[in-house]
Amino acid sequence: MQLSDLDNSFKRMKGISLFTMTLLLIVGCTKSKGSSDATLVDSLLDLSYECRLVPDLEKSLSYSLEALALAQSAGYRKGIAESCFFIAQALSDTGNYSTAVEYIVRGEKYVDGDAKLKSEFIRVKARIYSNLELYDKAKKEFLHGLSYVKRIKQQKQRQFLEALAYENLAHLYRITDRPDSSFYYIQKKIGILDTMDESFVYTILINTYTSIGKLHADKMRCDSADAYFVKAIALADKYNFRYRSWIYTCQGDMYLNTENPDSALHYYSMALENLGETGLKAEYPALYEKVANIYLSLNDTITARKYKNAREVIEKEFNDEKLKASNNILNILINREIKFKLTQRKVSRILVAVIALLWTIIMLIFFFIRHKRANYWQEKEKEKEKEMQQEQEMQVLKIKVNESFTEIVELAKTNDSTFMVRFQEVYPEFTQAMSAYKLQLSELHLLALIYLQFTSKEIADCTYRSIRTVQNRKYRLRKKLGIDTDVDIHVWLNKILQITLDEQLNNSRHTLNKQTLAKQSI
Repeated sequence: MQLSDLDNSFKRMKGISLFTMTLLLIVGCTKSKGSSDATLVDSLLDLSYECRLVPDLEKSLSYSLEALALAQSAGYRKGIAESCFFIAQALSDTGNYSTAVEYIVRGEKYVDGDAKLKSEFIRVKARIYSNLELYDKAKKEFLHGLSYVKRIKQQKQRQFLEALAYENLAHLYRITDRPDSSFYYIQKKIGILDTMDESFVYTILINTYTSIGKLHADKMRCDSADAYFVKAIALADKYNFRYRSWIYTCQGDMYLNTENPDSALHYYSMALENLGETGLKAEYPALYEKVANIYLSLNDTITARKYKNAREVIEKEFNDEKLKASNNILNILINREIKFKLTQRKVSRILVAVIALLWTIIMLIFFFIRHKRANYWQEKEKEKEKEMQQEQEMQVLKIKVNESFTEIVELAKTNDSTFMVRFQEVYPEFTQAMSAYKLQLSELHLLALIYLQFTSKEIADCTYRSIRTVQNRKYRLRKKLGIDTDVDIHVWLNKILQITLDEQLNNSRHTLNKQTLAKQSI
């Protein structure tokens, strides 16, 4: 979660109860039904925003879906677009990237030239690409979104979103180890923030000072780094801003890099204490790992093990909560979709009946004419030709897959960001077979390399990790998949994929047999 998001959550939390009462009053007093529906949609979306910042993603999604259904029935286009945006955000936050993109595409159709809405859809899409480590695509989308931000007429809103866009780009370049480019966008962001009211943008300023301090610390310019960290803390004190763990963590990293473990431990402890106040579990694992490593370097294995265990516990808890939230959100989506479809059927049952009747008449006429004109043996011959053509197409497909194998191996060896996308295109049965195991993207990536018969050393080389790390990851993956230690993971994987292919083949044959029987009965 961004610093600016956190501060907004603290500011807006206190208005939920009052806002609910206001919402009921607006609905009761509005005279025009269309205006009332639009007002109610906007109110539901505000509630969704409040819940997202708490954060309570399930409630946020529930309000957004309710707003979407109401906006669709009222024909309120802006409400449809904004509802889809909030739904996409909630899905993205829980890792449901594929469904999130579907709602982005759906909502963009109702933007109607609104530059702000368009830029926000693009920003969520870019963050999804970044989380999937598709950094080139993420960069293009961030720059594309920036072009829409610059079209926003309201100056304060335009400047704020422009600064946020530069912050996203700076973060992207920082995690891809391009500090000079990151610093460039930080400077552009500062140029905008300096012209704005500090009380409106202080959260981004705190984040900016911390980012600059980290860049200086990475280049061992500790005096300059410390000066920016102090500025960030001073600004947080001025506005009573609670979230400071990232600042303390960056200070700890600086002292750790200068071989001052005692000072590093001091700031890491402050970061952990701050996380206890803000409740951001996502930052705990990395901090526990850093503290554990320091104690290991000091030969205090007991304390190191304590923090290692704490990391494992919080990481499991965090992953379990994320998985639970993801499942609940998907259930909400399914139930809402079913409810919406049932409502639509009731409203349009007469139209459906008429269409069904017309379709029946057309089909009867079609089959009558076909029965009179068709020749059974000619149809049989056509079926044989079709089967031969399908067989030829399968052979061509096999040749293409073999040709693609070399390409995929090269993409894997160079750690190309498009490797998984291309791999899933060539081996779709892999994704289908593994979907039941609820694996993370990194785990799917490792399994793909194993399926391509990469050795542990080759995996280590192309992923820039140690062989020991790769072996540990394989061990955890075995545990998650329930594979016995005496079973070759590559053999197990081929067996699972073969079962999937056999099922697909049986389904295809069953469908073909049904079609043949239907034609013979005619």
